[in-house]
Formats: sequence, structure tokens, C-alpha cells
Amino acid sequence: MKPLYTQQEELSKQYIQTKITEFLKEDSAETDLTTEAALLNKTTQAVGQIIAEEDMVFVGGSIIRCVFKNAKKQKVISNGQRCKAGDIIATIAGDAQLLLSRERVLLNLLQRLSGIASLTSRYVKTLNSEQIKILDTRKTTPGLRLFEKHAVTVGGGYNHRLNLSDGTMFKDNHLAIITDLNDSLNQLKKKYANKNIQIEVDTKAQLETLFNNTSIQIDAILLDNMSPDEVIRCSQIIRTQAPQCFIEVSGGITLENLLKYRDTDIDGISIGAITHQAVSKNIKLEFK
Repeated sequence: MKPLYTQQEELSKQYIQTKITEFLKEDSAETDLTTEAALLNKTTQAVGQIIAEEDMVFVGGSIIRCVFKNAKKQKVISNGQRCKAGDIIATIAGDAQLLLSRERVLLNLLQRLSGIASLTSRYVKTLNSEQIKILDTRKTTPGLRLFEKHAVTVGGGYNHRLNLSDGTMFKDNHLAIITDLNDSLNQLKKKYANKNIQIEVDTKAQLETLFNNTSIQIDAILLDNMSPDEVIRCSQIIRTQAPQCFIEVSGGITLENLLKYRDTDIDGISIGAITHQAVSKNIKLEFK
């Protein structure tokens, strides 16, 4: 089944440039006191190599080109390329002040995004399913959401909602304050006809109540914190009642138990861990 939402497979140059400018300003890159003292106001040319210090799925070629847009890029590997420790990711030649003052911002981004892509790739390869998508969530770093969701796609995963206006997700707390779910869904559909409607259920009984009390087409159902057996029973009901509905599972699914959900007739597994628990990969910039 096709993804519910737009995928961040590529980021625009304008967006990357805007964010990089913001990050460099935060780091006072134009007032690098250490580099100023080291160079004594002299213009010095340098050649730096960006090097992987461990195995990873690399993300950030466009970021390197943006950060060092005024330097000579002799080599930049492609997004999604698998690196081993010691592999050269890129070679940059230019003003030493430029390279040194932008090093930390660049490496922070490359390390973070490559960590996300690498962990996502582990989940995708472990599951090894053409039918079930590994999905991200909104558990992202404020200010880095587009970058992090882009890294998920590089790792072979898929993007779920980008933000709260992208589509609806009725969870326990929403359902607790709704007096008439069917009326709420009708009003929603009238106002936002093209937005996806997704509802979270925790039990088979809750799922049956949902179908018995709603008349609006539901685009996706999230089966939350269910065992594989419970997921199988619920997915059978959904396939019968709403064949077009996207079935997603979430909650407590890890690399260790992921394969237990492989044969449950679902469309996606959302895993917040691929963004909020990803460990940054070690990457360095070293002058030749």
C-alpha cells in the first residue's frame, strides 16, 4: 500500500542554505576566536578530508556542498552510500579559516543524520519485507525535523506525518475528550476533505466499537501496543471492514522482536526509536 504522506527524499537547496545560515549564526562562525589567533589574520589554504571513523549509511552530501559552497570539493560521496571506518567521505580545499569555523556545525549534522539512516537501515534489513514499511514519527529534534525525516528515507524507511496539520491522528487523549466521534469525524471531513483520518486503538473491542459507531471512511488505523496475535486478529477485521485502510502498528517494537510482526498482514510499523534513540556516527575532518 502506498505511503500516507509526502516523503522527504530530497531537501531543497534553499531550505538547506537557510538552516545552515541559522546554525552558523548560532555558533558565531564568523567570530571564531581560536582560528583568528591561530592564523594571525593571514590567509592560509588547507585541504581537509571528511573521514568516516566507523561503519555507517552516510547522509549529508548536499549539506557539505552548502557549508563549503565557496571551497573546492574534490570528492563527495553519495547519500545512502555505505562507509567503513577510514573511508573518505569528501575532500575539501579552501581557506583554512572557512574550514575550521564551519567544522563543528557540519560534523554535528553529518553524524546525527548518518546515525538515523544507519539505524533505520538496520530495521529495514532486519524486517526484510516488501509489504511492510518502517515508518518514522514526530519524535524528532525541534529545528531538524526535515533533515531527520530525510535521513530516514535515505536509510530505506518512510515518513509518517510531517506535522500536526498534515493529517489527523486520534489517540487516547483525543478520544477521551470527544463526546461524539462520528460527529467529530463528519465535521473534520467537511472542513478538510483531503486530509487523512487515522485513529489509534488499543484493543480488539475498541476496534469493533469504532467500526460500529462511525460512518466516515477511515484512512488508517494504528494498532497500539498489541501482541502479534492481537495484531493478526485486528488486521483481519480491518481488511474485511475497510480493505482500503492503511494498517499501522506501534509500541514496544524493537530490533529484537521486530520479526514477530512480519506475518501479521499490516502495512507499516512506526518506530520512534529510529530518530529519538539513534546514536550519532563518528565522522571527523582532518587536515592533510
